[in-house]
Amino acid sequence: MLLVFLTIGSSGVIGRSALSRRAGLGEGAIRTVLKKLRSSGYVEAGASGCSLTKAGTGAYGSLKKRISGPLRLKGSRLTVGRSQSALAIRGGGHLIRGGIEQRDAAVRAGALGATTYVVAKGRFAMPGGSADSEGDFPDPVWKEIRGGLSPKDGDAVILCGASDDLSAELGALAVGLALL
Repeated sequence: MLLVFLTIGSSGVIGRSALSRRAGLGEGAIRTVLKKLRSSGYVEAGASGCSLTKAGTGAYGSLKKRISGPLRLKGSRLTVGRSQSALAIRGGGHLIRGGIEQRDAAVRAGALGATTYVVAKGRFAMPGGSADSEGDFPDPVWKEIRGGLSPKDGDAVILCGASDDLSAELGALAVGLALL
């Protein structure tokens, strides 16, 4: 449901079949999710497609202040899986203990795993590990993460990996929800 909501919010107006493809859900499942979002007052459907209501736009804005991403990555050695997605939770660094809880949330959502970083002094620190993962594990994906998520001190950054793009994205969103 969160992926559908975020997709509508970022698209402005999107048709049901395009939304179905983007969310990886069948037409029936999309109708069910849209029905729930409409009954909650967040989404409206018209001839041109689905869009957010005024309440939905407000909720989307609030959510985007807390979540940056998800960002599909080209792949790296920084986490498991052929397909990878990154997500930043604004101010969520204090919620991270060892990163195991985030990995478990990603796996429950169908991903292969997740790696958690906390941004401190402009560096990506791994709980219980490297204080400067970007320096210790050089990879071009760090530039993608910095450019795409604009992480700041105190943010939690999740890199989630899976066998396909959608599972990686859903895993990252599951971790984001668990942290929010």
